[in-house]
Amino acid sequence: MSLDEMYARGELRRLPPRKDEPVALLAAARRRLEDAANASVHPETRLEQAYAAILNCAMAALRAEGYRVARGPGQHTRTLETLRYTVGIPEQRIDYYQILRSLRHKELYEGLADVSLEQVEEAVKEAARLVQETQSWLAKRYPRLFPAP
Repeated sequence: MSLDEMYARGELRRLPPRKDEPVALLAAARRRLEDAANASVHPETRLEQAYAAILNCAMAALRAEGYRVARGPGQHTRTLETLRYTVGIPEQRIDYYQILRSLRHKELYEGLADVSLEQVEEAVKEAARLVQETQSWLAKRYPRLFPAP
């Protein structure tokens, strides 16, 4: 599948990005990552912030490409899936992001998540990796918006 195929299925809609939108989303991902890396914060909050950083990366890349995920059930799931077609993230890592999405959902909406410090540290590490990869991808694909570091 591709972004165009997701669009044809009604999962995405085309919307030209505002000039500052992808930049702002990546900046938000960095802030979320900073919060997630703060060891003085409760582990569940850190996990939620690491997940939010990952989601912001997916949205930044998708918006840069001129798409937005259609509203409705599964919106976060589809947003994470687009990383395959934008930044080129392999399926195995997207599956991991979906696990984080599920953990975050359980904690946020059911109050049932019991996350270990090891899980949190792994999520923070993966979020940091994705923020860097997204920054590099955006700098290569949209150098006027994202000058190389």
